[in-house]
Amino acid sequence: MTDSVHAVLLGSSGLVLAGAATAADAAEAFSRPEQVAVLVLAALILTGLYLLACAIWPFANCPRCNGGGKSRSPSGKKFRNCPRCKGTGRRKRIGRRLLDHRANLTNR
Repeated sequence: MTDSVHAVLLGSSGLVLAGAATAADAAEAFSRPEQVAVLVLAALILTGLYLLACAIWPFANCPRCNGGGKSRSPSGKKFRNCPRCKGTGRRKRIGRRLLDHRANLTNR
């Protein structure tokens, strides 16, 4: 694509590239090690936010029963407790399981 096409696409969507005339200038703003460092830092921040959310909200809906706690019997006429969540309709999130595992290792 040419720069005029980029300008039309960016201008029509309301996006403005501040300080970068072309996409090549924007890519050369950071060197390769700096780009990797920024990506690693962003991944660490997102992981920390996810673990914080898991500490605050440790449970999610059970995927098998969609949070109802019940599943139909094989005949389809009766309900029974969901075997995966044992009728609670909730399951621990993966991040919460990691936090609990870490806590159990430090208590030994």
